[in-house]
Amino acid sequence: MAWPTEVEGVKLEISVSRFRAIRHAVGECIDTESKRIKRFSPHLLWQIPFLAMTRPFRSRDPIDSHPDPRLIDQSIDAWISFGVNSSSSRVVATATAEHTPSFVCVRSNAGLEDGLATDSEYRNECGEPSSARRYALLQSDHVVCQSQWQIDRLRQMFHREGLLARNPIVRKDWQPPFATPAPKPFQEQFDVLWIGRYDDFHKRPLLMLEAAKKLPHVSFKMIVNPFDPDIERLIRHEAPKNVELIDRVPFAQMPTAFAAAKLFVSTGSLEHEGFPNVLLQSAASHTPIVALSDHDNFLSRSGAGVDCNDSVEILAHHIDKQLKSNAINWAKVDDYLDQHHSADLIADNFANWIRCSIANEPIVPASTSETP
Repeated sequence: MAWPTEVEGVKLEISVSRFRAIRHAVGECIDTESKRIKRFSPHLLWQIPFLAMTRPFRSRDPIDSHPDPRLIDQSIDAWISFGVNSSSSRVVATATAEHTPSFVCVRSNAGLEDGLATDSEYRNECGEPSSARRYALLQSDHVVCQSQWQIDRLRQMFHREGLLARNPIVRKDWQPPFATPAPKPFQEQFDVLWIGRYDDFHKRPLLMLEAAKKLPHVSFKMIVNPFDPDIERLIRHEAPKNVELIDRVPFAQMPTAFAAAKLFVSTGSLEHEGFPNVLLQSAASHTPIVALSDHDNFLSRSGAGVDCNDSVEILAHHIDKQLKSNAINWAKVDDYLDQHHSADLIADNFANWIRCSIANEPIVPASTSETP
């Protein structure tokens, strides 16, 4: 399929690093600075020669925290970058060089980790250098946060005021009638849905398996995307009979997956998650939620489910309890989503921030606190 050049009137200029996944996999196994193997993988036997052979034909990486040559002279009025990462550092540097405003949108709580408030040099789990991430966070004109926690953290640790744009959702898209039919695994009702990727620090599917083993009478369907091949092998080996692993479901069919589930479970880490969109999708689908942690106090504020204080024991207990008794006030949940997560309202706010920034007018920052 050719990449689209325009979607609903929005022009797209798409640049794809087709070798990034392979380079990331090699970087997970080899410390390039000390030239030593951290973890052996048989895939290295073809990945290293492949990268060596293609190197002369690949363009060099742009330099972090410097203007990106691919972005220069594009006649851009404002730059918006997602994630506190190396790419954002180059976007911010480009905007600075061209005297145009820049926004960096925090995508996870790890984008505000302790180390970024110091001068320490290190790389995170994704291999991103702290210096570039720090540059993106501190040198951008505006930082957009997903939650009140991030707003408070940004102010306390980095002495910056942020703009609050909670994750948006179009609620009606998650209620029947659905635009697409349900895929085969979701044509019949089942107990628990889990969505994430194979990792041991962010989505944490191993914790879902641990709870599933305590509940052999409960049916689990886990949609798990590739990330760490070692974790994937471990989970495929250890998954009990009541767990079905599903590689991928097209996004257009996800409303039918939530509709078929009696319960949605989140094991996302507070340290690494920003605000999981799956919580909004589950709430809009009227599928009760049991989560290890309450991100942005969403569950307590909306009433869409319960949190487990990061305890797997409590998680298994609440899953069993919730399946037996669903007493959620969905009208209250709908009102909360409309008030705090409406896509139209959030888009209007963001558009106003962009207009003010281009006009060099002040933008009113987020409030210091909110009442539940």
